[in-house]
Amino acid sequence: MKQFFLVLITLSLLAAGYAAVYSKEAAKPETLTLTGTIIDNMCAGKNRADLENFIKTHTKECALEPPCAGSGYSLYHYGALIPFDDESNKKIEQFLKKKNTTLKVSVVVKKAADKYSLISIKNI
Repeated sequence: MKQFFLVLITLSLLAAGYAAVYSKEAAKPETLTLTGTIIDNMCAGKNRADLENFIKTHTKECALEPPCAGSGYSLYHYGALIPFDDESNKKIEQFLKKKNTTLKVSVVVKKAADKYSLISIKNI
């Protein structure tokens, strides 16, 4: 009977240890490389009904207008909008202000829960 309880306690401890490791792994930020089109959140909101077609005509100049830039940015990626955090929005605005940049980009982001933090951005 003593051995049974020892085995039961050992299995319980192993299960608890596994659960702790698994939950920490699930909580770790994930690094992703995504491609798509940068769009400001104001224009995305106004054109949500036909966003796929709107993206084709949206300009970098519009995305840099103060009200548009102030609304933050998202990446239009295979029909979904990937929103960036505040710090990333500032980086994206600085990127777009450079002479030879475009709205079509490849980004490396860190995803934690539903937050996306920009690590790098480049034209595609």
